[in-house]
Amino acid sequence: KPAEPWQINLIATRDLAGGAVAVAEFALPFRLPPRYVSGSAEAPAPAASLYWLENWQSRVPGIIVITVMLAVLSAILVFQDSLSERFRLYRIVRLSYLAATLFLIGWWLGAQLSVVHVISFVQALLTGFSWELFLLDPFVFILWSFVGVALLFWGRGVFCGWLCPFGALQELLNELARKAGLKQINVNFALHERLWPIKYILFLGLFAVSLNSVTAAFTGAEIEPFKTVITLKFMRQWPFVLFALGILVLGLVIERFYCRYLCPLGAALAIPARLRMFDWLKRRKQCGTECGVCARRCTVQAIHPNGSINPNECINCLNCQMLYYDERTCPPLIERAKRRQRREEVAARREADSAGA
Repeated sequence: KPAEPWQINLIATRDLAGGAVAVAEFALPFRLPPRYVSGSAEAPAPAASLYWLENWQSRVPGIIVITVMLAVLSAILVFQDSLSERFRLYRIVRLSYLAATLFLIGWWLGAQLSVVHVISFVQALLTGFSWELFLLDPFVFILWSFVGVALLFWGRGVFCGWLCPFGALQELLNELARKAGLKQINVNFALHERLWPIKYILFLGLFAVSLNSVTAAFTGAEIEPFKTVITLKFMRQWPFVLFALGILVLGLVIERFYCRYLCPLGAALAIPARLRMFDWLKRRKQCGTECGVCARRCTVQAIHPNGSINPNECINCLNCQMLYYDERTCPPLIERAKRRQRREEVAARREADSAGA
């Protein structure tokens, strides 16, 4: 409403001597001059310390949407076995949720998490933590809170595989590319194993730079195409757009190329995710020895040739769990079905012989 007071809040950082960083928030309240307003007097502008609360109150519809999506995702993860047993339902749920993540969380709410948030959080701990700073954006705060809990239960894959708008865009585009018949590039596992540390090097490099200069670290964080593709919707200078498009094109033939090899945020989440409390993904003793179907079909090659799942690389897409329950694909299940059929045939012949005697 034009007559109501409003306020611009600017959060600024400055490098100090000795590598310290100062973080400050500047508030600029504004009220329309009284001569342009008719009727009752205006209410005073809210205090800067309470601006985050007003921000939450003004974004209730988005908060409801993101809360419902997180509740649905929680149900998916808790009941993942029941979902994985039903191939068609799994595919519908998976693709629908990714589309909702892209369009609702990403392009509508603009809640794309970033390595910048990680660096800002660490700097806040070092220079004086303030909740108001992190409560300013309710969507990002809610997402980070959920991801923090999910790291302890499921690992990094909850965010990377389900809640990252850019990751969702890569997977949806790759799905379309496959349906169009575009041939996929299968990266040799030995090469793949040597490429995935790149993202950890990028994250540790950004973190090291941030200890000396947050400004330089934020500049380096442009390795993330999130701002270009999700936040600004490609409305940016051509070098940023060209870089983002190059990443997406590579993702058409190497699914989630950026997630696998370049994402510093994924690396940042993978480090604490090693402390997760539970191991939800089921494996059989034949995995990696008698059978390697899951390893060959893992969309991000998070399954080693020996059948073990690398939790640092897994995005919890549940594709391997779908194969785990597929009696037409999983060799141990196929062999079990054959043995059951042979036993039934033997029992049927014996019953027929007994009846004939």
